[in-house]
Amino acid sequence: MKYMLTPNVFNQVATLFWNTRWRLLQWSLFSFILFIALQNQISLTTPNVLVWLALFILFFALQALVIASFIFFFKNLPSTKAKTQSWFTFYRIIEWCETIIFTLLIPFPALIFLYMLLL
Repeated sequence: MKYMLTPNVFNQVATLFWNTRWRLLQWSLFSFILFIALQNQISLTTPNVLVWLALFILFFALQALVIASFIFFFKNLPSTKAKTQSWFTFYRIIEWCETIIFTLLIPFPALIFLYMLLL
């Protein structure tokens, strides 16, 4: 059986975006700070647009953080450096677990934000 999302595919994507990792983390930090500043300004009489903007900024920060962590996790696959078959198997199991987790985690902030918009 051939899978579309494998640790090697994620490794190639992470290698492709390796140069953007720090910029993503900076955007995430900036967005969290901006969200906190907006949250302090929001009161009961605040227009809904400002509330939705603050929530968008929060979920943008979460999305940037998830993508940056994805890049850090998959830049180097430990299984490629394994010396023995037992270590290769161990590393491969962990890489597959990470692949499954990030397959679910990457779209999660955007999906939650869309869910909020629809409700």
